[in-house]
Amino acid sequence: MPQILTNSTLDDLTPVHDLDKDQRARLAESGQIADVPAGKRITAVQEHPWIGYLLAGQVCLIRGETKEVIQAGSRRACQPIFSEHQLLDQAVFMADSELLRLDRQLYESLSGQQRPAVPGSLEELDLSDAEGALLGALYRACKQDKLALPTLPKVARAIQDAMKDPNITSARLARIVQVDQAVTGGLIRLANSVVYRGVNSIPDVRNAIIRLGMEITRSAVMSLSMQQLFRAKSPIMKHRMKAAWNRSVHISALSYVIARHCPKFNPEHAMLAGLVHDVGVIPILDYVSRHEIQVGEDELEAAIIKLHRMVGELVVGYWGLGPEITEIVRYSGDWYRDDKDMPDYGDIVRIARLYRLNQSESRGPLPRYDEVPAYYKLGLGFPATDDTVDVIAEASEELSAVMAMLKGDKEP
Repeated sequence: MPQILTNSTLDDLTPVHDLDKDQRARLAESGQIADVPAGKRITAVQEHPWIGYLLAGQVCLIRGETKEVIQAGSRRACQPIFSEHQLLDQAVFMADSELLRLDRQLYESLSGQQRPAVPGSLEELDLSDAEGALLGALYRACKQDKLALPTLPKVARAIQDAMKDPNITSARLARIVQVDQAVTGGLIRLANSVVYRGVNSIPDVRNAIIRLGMEITRSAVMSLSMQQLFRAKSPIMKHRMKAAWNRSVHISALSYVIARHCPKFNPEHAMLAGLVHDVGVIPILDYVSRHEIQVGEDELEAAIIKLHRMVGELVVGYWGLGPEITEIVRYSGDWYRDDKDMPDYGDIVRIARLYRLNQSESRGPLPRYDEVPAYYKLGLGFPATDDTVDVIAEASEELSAVMAMLKGDKEP
């Protein structure tokens, strides 16, 4: 049986022993000790959300051609198994062992060392040769301004430009939208959805715009046009692009539902924020696909971890979506971010991401969605006994309708 994790377990571990007693206790509460059988292999990419230590047993750290055996109880075992920056390292357990995982973001928040999610300049990225040819190629492409950024879809650009005219009319917007049949259909479905439908069904896009209003139409058109960006030529990249799109759609719909139940938030703006929060993966996957680069899953994941937020900032800046969306991209994965008194759209996206992770993709000790500052700032209340956020559980029809609209399905 694994030992019970207490703050005293952390007393001799570098660098977490620098925290004070109360901080170590909080970090210990979020930690997890896992039994790991001999022969089990783990990678730095998979373990990146956590700081991992060997508490019992023996593990062999593999870095390129170099191997290092770590024995529990040794001075080396008091240090993390993996370096934060060496994302292609692997480790194989040589005996039945115990692995301690501590939440990396919580540690950085408690220690006051939480760094911006994106470096101020490309040169600040820690990109070593050992992290592979792909990471180096992507870095050079970014540095030389040769990483192809996706162009905002034509209808979205036209809507952005048209909305700068204070005298814009619904008839003019309708003519712009009708150029794209998929967006047209999605806008009509939104106007007839459970959220907006009135006594009569809306048959055309102009009346859909009148029912929704100009600002809602703008955000909805931007979101509806995004699917065409998640495309790639190679079968493997097509699979990853589709997975990225489906993930973004789910988080977008969750953001929409959450915003609907929080005062002073525009649900359609939250929907757009959720959809573009991870847009940085598109140029990275596109680069691999266009250059037909043969790359392993770990190498690709390492590149995405290192670069996706920085590239995402480049994309939303290129699109002219404004500083608010840029900040959402930059901090969408910083669960413990709490630098503002009032909640914002970034808080909504963080809760949406954590809710999805808690429900379907949880690996190791991730925080629960009701344990982070954003949850309480948004006034979502307390979760139900089945660990489901009430506002989301009660809005399943709404959630399905938004996802269907974004994916272009005729039926939710």
